[in-house]
This record gives sequence, structure tokens and C-alpha cells, in this order.
Amino acid sequence: MKSRPVPSLVVHRLTEGSQLVLSDADTVILVVRGTCAIRGATQKLERVEAGTLVLRRGQANRTLDQCVARALGLLQAEPAKRWTVQSLARAVGLSRAAFARRFAAVSGRSPVRYLSELRLALAASLLESTDDSLAELASRVGYTSEFAFSRAFKRKHGVAPGSFRRLSRATHFQPLSLAA
Repeated sequence: MKSRPVPSLVVHRLTEGSQLVLSDADTVILVVRGTCAIRGATQKLERVEAGTLVLRRGQANRTLDQCVARALGLLQAEPAKRWTVQSLARAVGLSRAAFARRFAAVSGRSPVRYLSELRLALAASLLESTDDSLAELASRVGYTSEFAFSRAFKRKHGVAPGSFRRLSRATHFQPLSLAA
């Protein structure tokens, strides 16, 4: 089996009040936790929630094919739905294998992994902004039990959801301002 080159991924965490100017056509932003504001060509600030994939206009036309774009929209609109690769592929009119290959080429991860990361990013945002119980949050982001949610959250963030909520409220961060 021939191995494919793995694209390099550089991850940066911006400090409060930082601005990021996108000048490289290959720049992709995934808002993992919380929210940020993006100023586009119209100079109007737009609020972007956790789980949003931000692409420059030219890159979106070039890289993000319409089927993958529709799938990302479906996942972001209904993250709690019991999605499978097959159900997503069917929803966008592709075979399971073709869809999985195209999705991974665009996002750098499988559809299931992307959904898992999206759910945990949304959960982190909800933990910071609501007082919902862990069981309610687990259900809202697509986990069948509070235990499964807590376990996945701790694996991803290194701390239990309740502790994460307490820590985030003790060290409140302001949304980032990104210039696009």
C-alpha cells in the first residue's frame, strides 16, 4: 500500500485581543472553542461559533467541493443527529468511499472524527456560556449518556466537563477579533 504525504498542520492559539490577518490562500481556520469575530471585505464583524470552518473566498471555491460543503453544513446544523459516513454520503449524493475520501482531503480528518471534534468544541462553548446540566449538554451535542460525554470530553481537553466550566469562569476570555 502506497503511503500518501501528510499535509503539515500548524496550530496557533491566539491571545486575548489578538488579530489574525489572512494573506495566504492556503490558510484555513477552525474555531475549536468559544467564539470569535471575523471582519470580512465589508468590514462588518461577524460572530463565528465553535465548530466553524473558515476558508478564504478563493480557497473555498478551489478546495471545498460542494458535496463536502453541504456535509459540513449538515453536521454544523445538526451536530446531535446520529450521523454515519453512509448517511452523510447519501445526503450529499456520493458513495460512502468517495465521500470519505473527499471529506478527508478537504478537512484533514474523517467525517466521524470531524463530528466528534465539532461536538466537543460545541460542548466546551456551551459549558462556558450556559448553566445547563451535563446530561442536558451531552444530549444537545449528540452523546447518548453523560458518562460517554464526560469521558470523551476529558480525553480531548484533559479535564472533566464540570472542572472545565469552573476553570473557564474563573479565567474568562474575550472573543478574538480576526481580520480576514
